[in-house]
Amino acid sequence: MRSRQDKEPPHPKPRVDGEAGPSGGPSLSSAPNAPRFEDVFSVEDIQRLQDAFAEAVNVASLITDPSGRPITRPSNFTTLCRDVIRATPKGRANCRRSDTVLGRATDSGPTIAKCESAGLIDGATCIFFDGRHIATWLIGQVIDASVDLETVMAYAREIGADEETFREALARVPRMSRERFGKICQALHQFADLLSNMALTNHRQSELIAALRQAQEGVKIRDRKLADIIDFLPDPTFVVDGAGAVVFWNRAMETLTGVAAEDMLGKADFAYGLPFYGYATPLLIDYARGAVKRPDARYAVAELTEDAVIAEVTVAALPGGPRHVWAKAVALRDGSGRITGGIEAIRDVTDRHFADMALRESEEKFRRIVETAGEGVWVLDAAWRTTFVNRRLADMLGYAPGEMLGIAFDDFVSRESTQAARRQMDGLHRDASEVQELRLRRKSREEIWTLVSTSPLYDATGKAQGAIAMVTDISERKKTEAALANHRQRLEAEVEKRTRDLRLQALELAEANIRLSELDRMKSVFLSTVSHELRTPLTSILGFAKLIGRDFNDQFLPLAADSPALAAKGRRIADNLSVVFGEAERLTRLINDVLDLSRIESGNMSWRNERFSPAAVVSKAARSIEGILEQRPEVAFHIQVAPDVPDLYMDPDQLIQVVSNLLQNAVKFTRAGTVRLEVCNHGETVRIAVADTGIGIPLEELDSIFDKFHQVGRSDTVQEVAKGTGLGLAICRQIVHHYGGSIWAESSLGGGSVFTVELPAAKDTDGQAPS
Repeated sequence: MRSRQDKEPPHPKPRVDGEAGPSGGPSLSSAPNAPRFEDVFSVEDIQRLQDAFAEAVNVASLITDPSGRPITRPSNFTTLCRDVIRATPKGRANCRRSDTVLGRATDSGPTIAKCESAGLIDGATCIFFDGRHIATWLIGQVIDASVDLETVMAYAREIGADEETFREALARVPRMSRERFGKICQALHQFADLLSNMALTNHRQSELIAALRQAQEGVKIRDRKLADIIDFLPDPTFVVDGAGAVVFWNRAMETLTGVAAEDMLGKADFAYGLPFYGYATPLLIDYARGAVKRPDARYAVAELTEDAVIAEVTVAALPGGPRHVWAKAVALRDGSGRITGGIEAIRDVTDRHFADMALRESEEKFRRIVETAGEGVWVLDAAWRTTFVNRRLADMLGYAPGEMLGIAFDDFVSRESTQAARRQMDGLHRDASEVQELRLRRKSREEIWTLVSTSPLYDATGKAQGAIAMVTDISERKKTEAALANHRQRLEAEVEKRTRDLRLQALELAEANIRLSELDRMKSVFLSTVSHELRTPLTSILGFAKLIGRDFNDQFLPLAADSPALAAKGRRIADNLSVVFGEAERLTRLINDVLDLSRIESGNMSWRNERFSPAAVVSKAARSIEGILEQRPEVAFHIQVAPDVPDLYMDPDQLIQVVSNLLQNAVKFTRAGTVRLEVCNHGETVRIAVADTGIGIPLEELDSIFDKFHQVGRSDTVQEVAKGTGLGLAICRQIVHHYGGSIWAESSLGGGSVFTVELPAAKDTDGQAPS
């Protein structure tokens, strides 16, 4: 069989013996690597065709290879040729040579010639395959009118055949005109040509089928490899065909969705949306393969082309709760460009999404902080060129923020501050933060003073990327500093002048203090002397006043019992003597108080400290007012001492004096009611409180009642109360303060008063003899 571009003439002229043979046309000899006839045709099928053809046209038929080797069995061979001529060696060789010559390749048509054995008429047509000569179909063994029978018989003798047998076989050879035989050869040629074309077509189809099968097998192998690749992809991935049915559902997708591949493969109608959203719905893959016109609005699309899309979305139905995923879908096309499906890869980016959100929030917060900062923010690259400034810095220098980008830091620094700026840059090269006061130039060329604090910036590898600077306008501060410097100079001059004056005043005060100290000493000596001098006549006055009063009452008043006038004068004399006695006692108390206060203030008081329990001492002080209470039945007295009161270390007589003064004042200023004495533990102190329901103290006098010679109630409110010396509370305060305690009063006019004393409890070492 062969492939021909141009159709042959419907009836090519048969080549007869003596005409141009193979040498007259193109070389159509069989190539060494040409396929064999047996490789192209089914020999058995051709054998049946050959037998039927030979019987139909009553000719002998045989197909040989280009070398003359028979391929098929002889069909309808004559006895003459088969049993007589080919039975002799010479005849057989001549027949083989004749077949070879007759079968020389030619595509111009069949060949008709007399055989070289007996001169019978033979024909041959070549069978080609893709332009290669692979076989020759031989027919013949007929006699036409031109055959010379005597010549044929002479050939019998030549090859050594039996003449009688030869003659009988020759008589049975078919007779046929040369014209008819030519038509048979022409028909055979057409048939052989058709057979060649069919063989070539079939062979090519076989090759195509084989190639297709090989390609299909390759596709299957590729699909298996692709399936393995998709199955082991780290990202969840699935593939759908042109009908939207799932054909791949990898392991990562099973893990992400909790849906096994066997439960999803073959599913269509957007069923693959169910694991993500809880219901069947299109995904990105459906846009990529053209099933939907545009991605769903829930997607944040990052990239969109005709048949590919990248987007992010939050899906709520996945196991473990909502997740934020990144997805990319691409259409799958065949060789002609027709969409045959789609593939979608999904990546769980929830952590990155939240990190991005946090980063965006942080950046937004940083941007707001930077933009609302009261200071200028200046970001510089490694070459000290401006890469970012906030609004505050731009306003500070008179620029729009964008105008400063790309300008070197040096271009904003005045000549006066160049060296300081260089030092700041050098410090950053040493990875050190720097703070400098620099004069910067505004856009208007005006210069302002700024405080510039710079810190180096690094990338993730630790490589220096530039610096960030915080800039504060200190122009007003500089002006203030200059004004303060001038003012300081004036103040220093004024202070120096005042210092001289103060030195003089200090000298004067020192002299005055010396004089005052001397006067104080003289006062103390005077008070001591006067007190001692006053005590002697006061003792006499008290003694004689007491004797006169007793004798007058016992001896003279009874004599005036019969005379009312005289009795009245006697009583008046007795009262006057009582006043003298009372005033003398008050003067004695005043002298004692003055002496005590003078000794305390001068440091000459003798303090006989010892460790004791305050309960007994306070009780002893309470007994000092028993006489007064007997004369004041309208005043009730209560004392309460807690059992856990710690010891005190002080002079017990001084404590008695303090408590007695407070109790006497309480009884004195209580017309009727209650006086209460309480002693308790208060942390590391002993608290003693004297409370009364008396007339109270005006609020404005609470701060001054402990002053010397201060007396409460120099008004009509307490005019009936006996007068004191005005030194009792002052002495109490001096004693309490001497022992590191405190004393205060709480009162309201008409609401009674509470005087509280707190004294530090004795330490473990107090009262012990030194070792």
